[in-house]
Order: sequence, then structure tokens, then C-alpha cells
Amino acid sequence: MCLGVPAMAADVAQTASGNPLVTPNTDVIVTLGGGVRLQPSFDGASSYILSPMPIMSLKFLRSPFTGEPTSDTGFGLFPSFRFMDQRKGVGKLAGLDTVAATFEGGVGFDYTDTYFRAFVEIRQGFGGEHGQTADFGLDGIFRPVDRLRLSAGPRLSLASVDYMRTYFGVTAPETAASGGKFDTFRPGAGIHGLGLGGNAVYEIDPHWEVQANAGWTHLVGDAASSPIVKKAGNGEQFTVGLGVAYKFGVGWH
Repeated sequence: MCLGVPAMAADVAQTASGNPLVTPNTDVIVTLGGGVRLQPSFDGASSYILSPMPIMSLKFLRSPFTGEPTSDTGFGLFPSFRFMDQRKGVGKLAGLDTVAATFEGGVGFDYTDTYFRAFVEIRQGFGGEHGQTADFGLDGIFRPVDRLRLSAGPRLSLASVDYMRTYFGVTAPETAASGGKFDTFRPGAGIHGLGLGGNAVYEIDPHWEVQANAGWTHLVGDAASSPIVKKAGNGEQFTVGLGVAYKFGVGWH
């Protein structure tokens, strides 16, 4: 579900010759910022909320393993975050157990070349669910005008059994409490979403940039088959984010 924003957080500007951020002592470019994101209240929801969108990433100009300089392209590291609101068992969801608000935190890795970027993000849930999720993406990169970089491509998401049963499962007591509206359902782990994501980064100057993104996830497999999604949710999940970030160089050698 959260396929755009962590990807956007890692999509830092490539370092060009003459960039004041890059000096002989610069080993990594740090990007820090934040914004807001419009997203589903929780996975499979039909309602939407505004949530904070942290922006953080590291672009290595010198390998942290060998100490050797790297090119403009190469590997990057970034934290991956996602927040989901409390799911209350009221209204359309009457009879279902309440799921507390959930924060997911983890790490992402990417490889960027001149015309493409591949990435993976792995997160652990805290709060309402304690499962694991993983997102994969492959973007084409376009630079239609100076200072503007666009990237877009397919997305795939995986989820553990704990995650799936928290948001898409229905227990026998929940079936009874809902008056039979929601059939008992025990989903398994695996692929739970396919979609598309896109990012836009506009460099105001060498330090400041504006980042925007959008993502669409089509729930598949057990997630799409869940009675919760079919009767009270939506199998099409959308996100839109907008933020501002500041970049600076750091040296360690």
C-alpha cells in the first residue's frame, strides 16, 4: 500500500559535476525533510486519511564497505515508514475486532543507474499488527527539463501471515458478532498487492527540493478474496504525497 513514499524518499537527486554538495571530502549526501500523504485509513479500507510523510535517505559517493569512490549511480540506503489508523469494528465493520493504530518501520535498499532504479523495502509492524511486509519496485527515470526528474514503474508487495490475518482475516467469533455478514476467513502469507508508483523531484537549488508521488495498489490473492474487502472495503488502494527536503554532504574519511 505504501509503495510511493518510501521510494520517493530514496529518490535523491543525482550528483552532477559542479554541484556544491560534492567536494573531495564528501562521502555521502543526506536528504532530510517531510510532508503529508493522503492514503487509505488501513490496508483494504475505502476511507482515507492524511498522515505525516517523513523523507530521509543516504546517497553514497564513497562505498561504506571499501572506502572507494562510487559514481553518480550506485547503491542507496533509506528508512521505510508507514502508518495505518485504528480500524474500529463499527458501522460497515460492525462485529470485527478493533485493530489499534499501527506503525511500520524498516529499511530500504536501492540501485540507481542513469535510466532506471530498482528497490526493495522491508518493514516490521508495531501496535495493531506485528507482521512483516516487503515492497519491490522498478522505475524508469526521465529528465524532461533541467532540475526536474520523473520516475515511474511497477510495484509488488508481500505480507506475512500475521499481517494478512490482522487486516484481512475473520475469526469465527467475528463472524457470529457480525450476524454472518463476514464469513470466517484465514488468509495466508504471500503476494497481496500489485500496482504502479511514480515520483517527481524538482530541485529548487542544490540544497532544497520538492518531492511528489502517487501510487496505486490492486489487492490480489487472499487480500482481494477477504470478506472485509469485498463487503466493507476496497480492493483498489491509492496514495498521494507531497513534501520538501533539504540535502547536505557529509564526510567520514
